[in-house]
Amino acid sequence: MIALCFDIGGSKYMVGLVTDEGIVLSSDKKEWDALTPQGVIASLIASGKQLLAQHPLYQPEVIGVTIPGLANAALGLWVEASFSGIRDLPIGQLLREAFGLPVYGENDAKACALAEKLFGAARDTDNFLYVTVSNGVGGAVFSDGRLLYGSGAAGECGHITVEEDGRPCKCGKKGCLEVYAAGPGLALTYQELTGRSVQGEALARMARQGEAAALEVFRREGIYLGRMIGMAVNLLSPSLVVIGGGLSLAFDLFKASLQETVTAHVYQTANPTLRVVATPLGYQGGLLGAAALAICGQNQWFGYRGKAV
Repeated sequence: MIALCFDIGGSKYMVGLVTDEGIVLSSDKKEWDALTPQGVIASLIASGKQLLAQHPLYQPEVIGVTIPGLANAALGLWVEASFSGIRDLPIGQLLREAFGLPVYGENDAKACALAEKLFGAARDTDNFLYVTVSNGVGGAVFSDGRLLYGSGAAGECGHITVEEDGRPCKCGKKGCLEVYAAGPGLALTYQELTGRSVQGEALARMARQGEAAALEVFRREGIYLGRMIGMAVNLLSPSLVVIGGGLSLAFDLFKASLQETVTAHVYQTANPTLRVVATPLGYQGGLLGAAALAICGQNQWFGYRGKAV
């Protein structure tokens, strides 16, 4: 089986063709023309049709799409992404109409957790926490080999408070992990420290070159993520935590402070085998997550509740 896959990010998106064995046959990464409902759909459809035209021998049977923020997997609905302002977008229906294929759409962290179980760091683990850190922060929980939903949004760790009365978040709260640990939060921390504006890969590059303020930004990144992970581990007792998303590529820069903070917050006797690792799937994790939605949706694996739209 081949899936046409869309991985939606805050500043960029990826489109690709992926097999049910996790082989990425072709992919392309692009920036949004406009992060609006109309702009998102227009970009996805145009890029998907372009990719299919370039590879006529690959005939996808299904579409998978990762959705940042809140999603209704039964309806293929993008419910909300607080960083973008998008609300109640029927992305599954619109993609099905454009391509004539069944569509599975789900929150990006849940999708990537399924990809970790199928193809990545969690293949031999039934209890793990997946945390995605990029333009926002999200998460998903596997317990006893099944994806947890709770009342629908289990794992939504980006809005756990890590600073009392801290920075305002677009969700309406203050001090959320997302406003400190996501990409824009790192840029703001650097600006507060130096008065200068630096973002994304440039900030990681400066830290690797030894720039003091950039190193301090990533030290704090590990502390904020570590606080959240410590809370989650004490509550859920996973044996593994996987860090994904674009900032996982800078894991070496905040690993030490993260491990130190997790160790300080976790009940060690109850969690003696806990490991925290960066995803091995890299930039293709999101595309593989979209493929995992199609695979698990069609096979009803791991308690995945998504339905084809």
